[in-house]
Amino acid sequence: MLNVDLIGLGYWGKNYLRVLQNIKGIELKYVCDSNPEALKDIPSHIRTTLDYEEIAKDEDIKAAFLVTPASTHYEIAKLFLEQGKHLLVEKPLTMNVKEAFDLARIAKENKVILMVGHIYCFHPAIQYLRKLIKSRKLGKVFYGIAIRIGLGPIRQDASCTWDLATHDIAILDYLFNNMPIYVTATATTFLQRDRNIYDYAYIHLEYPEMQFAITTSWYAAEKIRSWYIATSKYLIKFDDMNKEWPLSIYQSNVEKIMKEELIKKQSEIYKGKLYMPRIEKEEPLIKQVEHFINCIRFNKEPLTNASQAIRVISILEAVEESIKKGKKVELKNYDIE
Repeated sequence: MLNVDLIGLGYWGKNYLRVLQNIKGIELKYVCDSNPEALKDIPSHIRTTLDYEEIAKDEDIKAAFLVTPASTHYEIAKLFLEQGKHLLVEKPLTMNVKEAFDLARIAKENKVILMVGHIYCFHPAIQYLRKLIKSRKLGKVFYGIAIRIGLGPIRQDASCTWDLATHDIAILDYLFNNMPIYVTATATTFLQRDRNIYDYAYIHLEYPEMQFAITTSWYAAEKIRSWYIATSKYLIKFDDMNKEWPLSIYQSNVEKIMKEELIKKQSEIYKGKLYMPRIEKEEPLIKQVEHFINCIRFNKEPLTNASQAIRVISILEAVEESIKKGKKVELKNYDIE
């Protein structure tokens, strides 16, 4: 039995609490939060504390789940890793690349697992899509569009770029295993101008052979979590709000028609079959937690490891730079290994 603890019982921490109580082979020993009210309804067999340092010193605790605001990740994660605890940190791992590198170094020195909660890498539909891309059956990828908007939760310590767009950037890294060359971004703050926290952002990523655009906001009338990918053979839609059929794959004749007369035969582009694969209904958070536990047990490198976190954060830093300077930013090359 692996003794674990949960640090942070906010909006997303409550989901971890539910999941951790039902994963075989682990025992949730502690739940920690700085707000006493959040701990009132914790089952009596689970200890509660307001002080995460108390848990870090407990030698019986072998692994921790850090689900606190992003601005606190580095300080808390550093302490737990130095104490030899395996650690899963919710996204983003840190708020800058330097701190992410430091945590990766500490984890390596202490021979513990450090994993980041890029949950969409464990989504069955995204995993299915990755297999299609790797098989090269989709043809040449032209461009993609991601729309991630809704009403809240509105963060006070990080902009929508770091809170929401992180998901899409992590998905891109997982699907294509490639870094963009350039980033262009714009953003606006409406609700928290005194903090300069962005409520809306548009991000354009230029890859060697494709383009990708991300629109994100936490102040919108409808919750949308959609992806669109256009390739030479297929048009693909991923709709995370459609739990029954999240993937729609439309066959396209555009590759054939481009070799003929595209303008005269535009109507034929729309001719093609629609395929909606049956996707297994596994909760991504459960799969993510189980993966972390298995990495600990078998000393395996996590799918969403520190290297991926560094790549994602480096793109987010470029996004911030582009917003502030109002121009295209070239991605820096980091020696991640």
